[in-house]
Amino acid sequence: MENHRRRTQVTTSDDEDEQEKEEVLKRSRPVEDAKPIGEPLKYSGKGKSKKWHYDSFEFNGIQYTIGDHVLFKPEEKGQKPYAGIIKDITQGNNGNVVVTGQWFYRPEEAEKKGGGNWKSCDSRELFYSFHCDDVHAEAVMHKCVVHFVPQNKQLPKRKDHPGFIVQKVYDNVEKKLWRLGDKDYEDIKQQEIDVLVEKTLQRIGELIDIEPDEALDDGEDQMKNKKKLKEKKCFTS
Repeated sequence: MENHRRRTQVTTSDDEDEQEKEEVLKRSRPVEDAKPIGEPLKYSGKGKSKKWHYDSFEFNGIQYTIGDHVLFKPEEKGQKPYAGIIKDITQGNNGNVVVTGQWFYRPEEAEKKGGGNWKSCDSRELFYSFHCDDVHAEAVMHKCVVHFVPQNKQLPKRKDHPGFIVQKVYDNVEKKLWRLGDKDYEDIKQQEIDVLVEKTLQRIGELIDIEPDEALDDGEDQMKNKKKLKEKKCFTS
């Protein structure tokens, strides 16, 4: 899995191939463009690079806000939509609205360091990651529900609580997998995960405790790979 997940991401590269991809994106946009809502929270950059940051935007009559879980249009026909969390919303001098998406990975998308892909324990499963990209707001399809469930808790019933399930964190650089409760991340990242778990429990109620498996799904000895994830900056334009 490459660090940049899709050809439709925003880029400032002068590479001819990247410029061509940007032109393809422009031609494929719908007639209606996304529009920011309210006053900007702040601005960053200068001159042509200046951009304004917003809390929300509207697209196709739907309002999206920072922190929303959403599905994004896939890069190729036949692919499953990308899932992510909206982390930032900006508008540049050209008027285009851009969102920073923090990505979830489907198990079949997440590569192992030694080759192959990870196994899924449930058809609803996604892996959380700290990998971010900037993409045009028009790539957003609709909102979705993602439940963050520690592995010592029973999964919510699909009938009662439809949506995706997250129990593991995927390191897309080291190509390793970690449990939500490993607490081997930088404090700020662990706090981010703890908040998402707490929001899930507030939304669906307390879950039954179970005995977690001793090893990850592929049988790898997790204890031998314990180490802190290195700080990774989001890929932005």
